[in-house]
Amino acid sequence: MTAIPPRATAAVRAFLSTLTAESTQRQRRAFLDEYAAWVADYRQCSTSKVSTRDLLDEENALAWLAAAQRGATRRRPGLAGPTAPASTNSMAARTSSVNAFSRYCGHPLQLTPPAAEFAARLTPTEAHRTLRLLSGHHPAGMTEAAWERSVALVALAVCSRQGIAALHPMRLDDLDLQHVLPRARVADEWFPLDAVSQAALARWRATHQALTAGHLKVLQGGDVDELWVTTAPGRPRGGRAAPPAGLPAAVRTLEAAHRKLTSLALGTPLLLEQFCPATGPQFQVGHHET
Repeated sequence: MTAIPPRATAAVRAFLSTLTAESTQRQRRAFLDEYAAWVADYRQCSTSKVSTRDLLDEENALAWLAAAQRGATRRRPGLAGPTAPASTNSMAARTSSVNAFSRYCGHPLQLTPPAAEFAARLTPTEAHRTLRLLSGHHPAGMTEAAWERSVALVALAVCSRQGIAALHPMRLDDLDLQHVLPRARVADEWFPLDAVSQAALARWRATHQALTAGHLKVLQGGDVDELWVTTAPGRPRGGRAAPPAGLPAAVRTLEAAHRKLTSLALGTPLLLEQFCPATGPQFQVGHHET
């Protein structure tokens, strides 16, 4: 059996290294880091002093979950304020994170997660009507380039009925806007584009070209072929200069911009998958609040 590091931060890193899906790694890291920080705050010590045993203590885990439920561990404001209660699905993700970590450590807690809540998808008519609204109105508080990218993402979700997992890997040659019937290739399948979606994608492609011209070709060693790129410079890290705009965008970047667009334009955040007008299971809500 693999020896589990006694220090919580090291044990969490070892656990995360066993996960293959980037999205799962990201979610588990966020919640386990939150848990360790809560224990450190409760004990009035640094996070480096928190032990693996502390995270495997059921009383600690239940107290942390109760604090998170009240909104005491929230890292960014929700629509109801900076200390709004956590959503049911966010709490389920926290519970599954600590359960998975405890199983890895050989001390399963088997805490019961709350039942998931689901968000209804828009009907085809609602999806296209909302797309037209988003495409025609640039909301204040969002840069034009980020708005254009987010609208293009919604357009592809509406036309292809595919979510972020399928849309994020797309490249420029997955768009064929000059075809007799303009189309886009998502998950190896071509989907026709309506006039609103074609215009939104053509607008974003022109902005993409402007963002990736010149110095980025030298930085990347060639053209940036990914369809989704950053629209603003990043932050300097580790003494290195801030990366320029126009580099491939991460899933989290696209999700955050989409949440901002729908919150500003519609008054409430919608999941990208809610724009997929197809018959099938509903989508879980609440993953974007932490």
